[in-house]
Amino acid sequence: MPFIQQSTSGPVAGSTEYFAPITVTGAQTATLLPGETADVTLTFTNPNSNVRAQLTSIAAGDVVVDTVANADDMTYCHGQIELSTVGVGPLPTLDLSQANLPFVLPAAVKLKEDSDIRCQGMTFHTTWTVQAEGPRVFRTGF
Repeated sequence: MPFIQQSTSGPVAGSTEYFAPITVTGAQTATLLPGETADVTLTFTNPNSNVRAQLTSIAAGDVVVDTVANADDMTYCHGQIELSTVGVGPLPTLDLSQANLPFVLPAAVKLKEDSDIRCQGMTFHTTWTVQAEGPRVFRTGF
């Protein structure tokens, strides 16, 4: 019968990767008259030098009315703005440390057809939620 031995290693340290959130800024491309739409351009930056950022979803957030001629009309005018992500094409992957990648959301903001004069000159801003995951960058040729 052979001699059988068993050995156990000491502690083996491990860690997980850190994936910092991407930054997102945005701009609406046009002012609106009733029934019109405007594109929104979101600009993405991946602060990670070790992990790409694969965008997985973009969702419309909220409309915030900043100013309207008569404060009593704020609720009405808020309800006159619609947000949409219909027509958004394939979502991009941001490379390592990639900055300022523009992405257009077509016809993302609409002023309803039946909006009346109470919303004339209104200013507002919109929010958009972007989700991304950090896929591993596999390097070859070393």
